Amino acid sequence: MPWPIHRLTAKGAQILDGGVVIEEPLEIQVDGRTVAVLMRTPGMEKELAAGFCLGEGLVAGMADVALIRHCGRTVAEEEAETDPLDVSRNRVEVRLMPDAAPLQRPEAAPPIRSGCGRIGVEMFIENIRPVGEGVRIGQKTLARLPAQVARRQVAYRAAGGIHAAALFDRTGQVIAVCEDVGRHNAVDKALGFCLLRGIPLDDKILLSTGRASYDMVIKGARLGVPLIASISSPTSRAVELAQALNCTLLGYLRGKTVNIYTHPWRITPDHSP
Repeated sequence: MPWPIHRLTAKGAQILDGGVVIEEPLEIQVDGRTVAVLMRTPGMEKELAAGFCLGEGLVAGMADVALIRHCGRTVAEEEAETDPLDVSRNRVEVRLMPDAAPLQRPEAAPPIRSGCGRIGVEMFIENIRPVGEGVRIGQKTLARLPAQVARRQVAYRAAGGIHAAALFDRTGQVIAVCEDVGRHNAVDKALGFCLLRGIPLDDKILLSTGRASYDMVIKGARLGVPLIASISSPTSRAVELAQALNCTLLGYLRGKTVNIYTHPWRITPDHSP
């Protein structure tokens, strides 16, 4: 949103017309029960809810989902009340099919801050199957991915302070690029984009501008994503989980430079067909 900025330099002070990223809570309910309150950037609320619920294992699959409803406005109107949990735009309701399995974690979830991990150690790989072969990608194609994300980061160029997550196919074609103040939210939005449109995830590449932490690997692996990359660093737990779940994990993907931490066989040399 627009915000005046007082900038001090060696030449003096000036007032600029700047902007800041919007951060607001989003309550996610499943069958009337609050399962999370996420601090997020408004937009793609349905995708965020779908990606979160399936990526966290709260819902087994899209076949169990009867309805995902966002309750109203995406952006606050001037006359709107200032309640930060205004249900008109800060709540998503997920309704399950009558024969769907009950929630795996029925207790109400505490508020979640952007960028914070939420899954206990004991739940790391429980009920998560290793991913299949899925995809192989050439070095040249891989090197082009970060630039494609950067070109589509509209909010980042406007105000900075925001993460992006993207999904690509094996040829490097962009499927979705999503931005959010929380790196986990950006990933959930990208995954949810595909889930709501019936786009398979078992042959896609997930790229995040945030660090690759253990829960990001779990989200991707649970939904069958075979290759997860970050322009930043992975954590030790993320590497261990990626190795165990047959997921290729990349870090510091910056043009022609990349670190391959697990299952390097999915990255083919430039001279390979």
